[in-house]
Amino acid sequence: MSLALALLAGTVSMLGPSPLADVGHLPRWQSIPVDDQGQGWIDPTWRKQGEVEGRPVEMVLVRMNLTDSDGKPMLFDAVMAVDCPARTIGMKDTWFFLSRYGDNQRAPITTVRMDFASTPPTTGDLAILAHACPGQQE
Repeated sequence: MSLALALLAGTVSMLGPSPLADVGHLPRWQSIPVDDQGQGWIDPTWRKQGEVEGRPVEMVLVRMNLTDSDGKPMLFDAVMAVDCPARTIGMKDTWFFLSRYGDNQRAPITTVRMDFASTPPTTGDLAILAHACPGQQE
């Protein structure tokens, strides 16, 4: 199964809808820049609002095909929480299709740390911020 997922990773749409999205949701994956070694996509048709530590956040759905720090492949979906005024990003939920942590499993995040974005933001961070916070100045 892992080999099959690795082969499918090159075609994001072949993995279909995200297990993190509502049943019946049809994604429209769009490529975004990734600063690490790999590929990234965002689903502009999936948006939600939420709250992290009492602050309102926009949530966006991304799919990543990366190589981790040990050179192992990782293919996962993540719900990213974005605090637009603070220009910070945190990871709220993940689904690993392929990873060192296990395949085809949800890895819920109990504490969302809004420290995902770099200072200054990378091109990948800027793409997520632009999607979550349209019309806000960079």
